[in-house]
Amino acid sequence: MAAMAAFRTLWTALVGLYEETLVLVGGNLAAVALNLPIGVVLLGVGLLVAPGGDSPTLQSLVAVIAWLLVLLPTPGNIALGGLAQVAAGPDVPRFSTFRDALRTRWRLAAGCSAVSVVVLAILVWNVSFYFTFGPGWPLFVTIFWLYATVFWLSVHIYLVPLVVHVAQPRLVDLYKRAAFIALGHAGYTLVLLVPLLAITFAAVVFLPVYILVAPAYVSLVQAHALREIRRRHGDLPVEAEEEVSRL
Repeated sequence: MAAMAAFRTLWTALVGLYEETLVLVGGNLAAVALNLPIGVVLLGVGLLVAPGGDSPTLQSLVAVIAWLLVLLPTPGNIALGGLAQVAAGPDVPRFSTFRDALRTRWRLAAGCSAVSVVVLAILVWNVSFYFTFGPGWPLFVTIFWLYATVFWLSVHIYLVPLVVHVAQPRLVDLYKRAAFIALGHAGYTLVLLVPLLAITFAAVVFLPVYILVAPAYVSLVQAHALREIRRRHGDLPVEAEEEVSRL
């Protein structure tokens, strides 16, 4: 049941991307441009933490940052999430929605980005640190931190749409809500997260896909995922529920 719902969410997002291609591609380009300075800063910090500057290290850092950046609640992704929220519903999205979301949510998005990056960096560091000790009890600690990392990434499926959806969002409250949703719908969330990470990784390899549509598709998946949860809890009107079931 969770797997079918997750794949339905992925398919619905793909249909929405096709139907609203022009405006979502425009929003995608704008979000990538806004994310670029953040990616450069993260790359600089990564090179300082892991010195060496050789080409494989640089390429790996660029790929990982670009891969995970689409899930983070950056100002660009929050603005794109506002656009995706409209595209996921019955209304026609317009680029002005992107500008409005960016103007009203950029401060909150900056704070969320800092929290998400710091926590993710701590989790990844713990995984790599204990992994170097090899088998034995450090392996169990490594697995624990690996599970924590997966959970933290799964929280971000709902974080961006919640920032846009909640009328008066507060940073701590948003993370709590997203964590409760991820825990309460663990099967659905995990089945959704794995192909989403695979798709975004493939998009990093095929760079034109990343630049044109990948963040927009991720935003649509996030928007439809939150709509699916709201539909399960009766938070959407009957018309919206019927629309989702038809897709």
